[in-house]
Amino acid sequence: MKLTKDFLTTALPQAAVYQNGSLLQPTDEAAWQALADRGDIMVSIDSRTIQPGEFFVALKGPSFDGHDFIRGAVERGAIGVLMGRDRLAAMTSLPADLQRALFVVVDDTLAAFVALAKVRRQQFTGPVVAITGSVGKTSTREMLRTILATAGVPAYTSIKTYNNVFGVSYSLLCIPSTAKVAVLEVGISEKGEMAQLVDIVRPSIGIITNVAHAHLEGLGNSLACVAYEKRQLFSHFTTANVGIVCGDQAILNTVSYSHPVARFGLKTKNQVQARKVAVINDEDGGYKTSFTLKWYGHKASVVLATSHTAMVMNALAAATAAYFLSVSFEAVVDGLQAYRGFERRFEMKKIRGNRGILLNDCYNANPESMKAALTAFGKLETTGPKIAVIGDMLELGAREAYWHRQIGRFIGKNSALNSLILVGERTKGIAKTLPRTVTAHWVKDWQEARVALEGLLTASEAAVLVKASRGVHLDLMVKEIVE
Repeated sequence: MKLTKDFLTTALPQAAVYQNGSLLQPTDEAAWQALADRGDIMVSIDSRTIQPGEFFVALKGPSFDGHDFIRGAVERGAIGVLMGRDRLAAMTSLPADLQRALFVVVDDTLAAFVALAKVRRQQFTGPVVAITGSVGKTSTREMLRTILATAGVPAYTSIKTYNNVFGVSYSLLCIPSTAKVAVLEVGISEKGEMAQLVDIVRPSIGIITNVAHAHLEGLGNSLACVAYEKRQLFSHFTTANVGIVCGDQAILNTVSYSHPVARFGLKTKNQVQARKVAVINDEDGGYKTSFTLKWYGHKASVVLATSHTAMVMNALAAATAAYFLSVSFEAVVDGLQAYRGFERRFEMKKIRGNRGILLNDCYNANPESMKAALTAFGKLETTGPKIAVIGDMLELGAREAYWHRQIGRFIGKNSALNSLILVGERTKGIAKTLPRTVTAHWVKDWQEARVALEGLLTASEAAVLVKASRGVHLDLMVKEIVE
């Protein structure tokens, strides 16, 4: 963002702006011009990592108050601070040399933060791609990032999983003036959240990667409820906008839309398709996924640097968006093949002591993503034992016991595991429906899971899958097992 007079007064007409201990008046043209001349300014909410020239936002959380760190932020070179009117003493108590920064004083810092983001969105004239879905948001975002980089398109993509009201506001404020495209991730866990998000983001292209049984506690205890909330991504769309959906899911495909819709998937009716999906060995002894991409009259072989075949759907979603961003087919293919994965999404690691490989997929879990991970794991050709460490799937609402029992049945029908470690109270439901041919060990937490796994890693070339919801903290176990 640029701290110009028009930007601040349009977004925050009731704000009081101080510099050098005095109110900055609209007529102080030299001071305003000095701010504008700084060009793009990054936003920070963490005084510990703030860099000189960044703008610090003092937000309040359940266990912290950013106003307590204003002095530290300014001492580290913050150009300005967004702060609450009720904490004005945090500014007036500063030494005179620290009051040189710009202090934007408002009634509610979060509301002001969102207001600034909305104005920044109005300023941005390029296409804004918003990605939602129960599974695959981040991977699709990162694949599209790689495609755009390969095509030489100046683009900004949101960082980490900044996909709530705060996250999308932060992302919009970080879009540099040089960007031609913005790609943002939007995530919801409660009814009505999507309406808030799209009111801020106002996407021009929207992607729904899929709909699954995730966040049922907040979105409603049915797939139809989840799908309805996800489709609110398109609530402001006109004929000038494009919605992109998984055409293999009837709950998305058979809906009547009032705006253009493009569909991707494995079925031939989709505009963007994948055919002949297969897991292959690479020259380094690892695994990759190959498929034939059919894309608006073009066709080519694509090899993804992952063994998770479900990633093909994310690749199709990103490729579809690239079409509407006028990216060439060659850049789409090259970009997909250049993608190297994302942390904790079926991320392959070497187990310490040369004891095999570990597939870290413990960023999150729901019934569909759990089945997809087990299916992909089952397709790996290994010389050693296959071990799965599966933890609780959280936020599944009233039917959580049912869904865990379903995973036990799925393993019995579709998996060739040598050993299974179940982590958490809810996974006892998985144990109830496992066939007797599957050896399972139940443990209460990640610490016990690590001990159990170490006991099974006696042979070399073992393959281990780790999958659970974030709240189970299996990522801590992974850190202690891998190189």
